[in-house]
Amino acid sequence: MNILILSKKLWPEGSGGELATYLYTRLLIENDVDVKVAISSTSNHFKAWSKLPIYKIPAPGYGKYTIVLMFRKLRELSEWSDVVYCTDFFHIVPLIKQVFKKPVVVHVHSYFPACPIGSLYNLREGSTCKPDDKNCTKCIWYYEKACMKTFTQALTSTMLNSTIGRGFLNLVMLADALVFVSNAQRDLFLKHAPNISRKCYVIYNPAPDTSHIPIEGNDVGYFGGLSPLKGFSVLMKAWLKIFPKHKARIHATMLKGLGNPEHLKNMRIIPYARLSRKIYENVYREVKVVAVPSIWQEPLPYVVIEALLRGRLLVASKVGGIAEIVSGLEGVSLAKPNDADGLAEALDLALSTDRGDAVELGRKNREGILGKLDNQRSVNGLIRILERVSG
Repeated sequence: MNILILSKKLWPEGSGGELATYLYTRLLIENDVDVKVAISSTSNHFKAWSKLPIYKIPAPGYGKYTIVLMFRKLRELSEWSDVVYCTDFFHIVPLIKQVFKKPVVVHVHSYFPACPIGSLYNLREGSTCKPDDKNCTKCIWYYEKACMKTFTQALTSTMLNSTIGRGFLNLVMLADALVFVSNAQRDLFLKHAPNISRKCYVIYNPAPDTSHIPIEGNDVGYFGGLSPLKGFSVLMKAWLKIFPKHKARIHATMLKGLGNPEHLKNMRIIPYARLSRKIYENVYREVKVVAVPSIWQEPLPYVVIEALLRGRLLVASKVGGIAEIVSGLEGVSLAKPNDADGLAEALDLALSTDRGDAVELGRKNREGILGKLDNQRSVNGLIRILERVSG
């Protein structure tokens, strides 16, 4: 079977969706599936993808609003394929289906295109979007300003996402199958797009080859960055309540440049930019508990899977795929989203845990998540879907 994979970026660019695409690509090849990957990224930092067939197809534009060039090359790749597997470029699904006459499988890693900005969370009102919420304009504007975008960037995003962006869902409905990463993600998506239920599937993303790292410190790790949806402000409020009681620090990645560094220092919060793998692993050694205080219904973040694979205690919000995947794991505490008091209580308990007990609970967390995530089962599920739509 020949599979053409369409993705704007390649891991390590991007985030969890790009990592999942990389892992699936490797697994498909290991299972004797012929794969070609078409991207629009201009980066050349793809050492992990060496010896894989990668084709660059320029797609100039703004964000997801792009024009795909090299039509002839795209046609050639599509004709070679039995199925086109889209993790991006949703706007060319009609072209592939109706012009190139190829079946399409779409892998949905967020809530786009049911939501133009992919979150189905109204940051302005602090609530998950309901199906009858039709006016996205104020929500998008508020979100973009909270992400510290310039006036021009926020205005452009608001204008595009509140108009053209709402039409992407109709394009994706033409796909032969949609794959979701958790039941929680699928269920929320379907509340906003019930007509596609018959072509929806759930497959947990494959686990990366992440080794256990011994716990050498008593600190907290926060690896979510500055996105307001990741809940760093909630973590700050919770930390204010408990940090005088503990000698622990918070190691927070992708926060370099955050204002008032003296205030962070006084609260024992160490901000980092994006770290190299070696430095990141050294930071992880100091971490006893990982905090994931997300306020939106996260589909299934890799930061949670990594924390469990690394053998750490986990304190997270009870949202989306997080609550689903950690069910039954002893070394995990869940708090209501946006609940600083509940988060503080859970962090306090985790930080008060004896090192030996933390190590044992971390070991159980690792065993538990390895039992839930089976890479061969995941790729077998994807191959079955690809074979089904190829006829």
